[in-house]
Amino acid sequence: MKKLPLLLPLLLVCALRSPAQDKNIYHKGWVDFNKNGRMDVFEDPSQPIDKRVADLLSQMTVEEKTCQLATLYGYKRVLKEEMPTPSWKNEVWKDGIANIDEELNNLTSKTDDAPTQYSYPYSKHASAINTIQKWFVEETRMGIPVDFTNEGIHGLNHDRATSLPAPIGYWQHLG
Repeated sequence: MKKLPLLLPLLLVCALRSPAQDKNIYHKGWVDFNKNGRMDVFEDPSQPIDKRVADLLSQMTVEEKTCQLATLYGYKRVLKEEMPTPSWKNEVWKDGIANIDEELNNLTSKTDDAPTQYSYPYSKHASAINTIQKWFVEETRMGIPVDFTNEGIHGLNHDRATSLPAPIGYWQHLG
């Protein structure tokens, strides 16, 4: 009977585990993006691209397809949290998103004040982006990775980047 109190916390932890935690979507040579336990055509790197695209599109809902046409602006612009939270499962990007622009770049503007602890050092920024990417792959139904951009007409949009003149500004000096 003395072992029972020691086993109780372990049993509780096992009972509270979600089914998603028990699934490993990462396999040798492929990722089970849609988490169905088998390699679909779109997940098979040996299949031709057109077959993979057709298979993926056939499995997607209208909402998921629509989200793959959209860009979110990053932290403090659209995203209210720096890192994924449980509330993300209730937001429009719960179905995935094509692109997140200016995520965690620490820039401010007239309309945005987006200080973040994840801007620098760059290794910390990369780790944070990887965490967000992991959320989209593991927590959305189809697991489609996000494209991250951080660019502007004048170069990289980041608090540590050098802004270059915008091309439209070149013409002012030639006249």
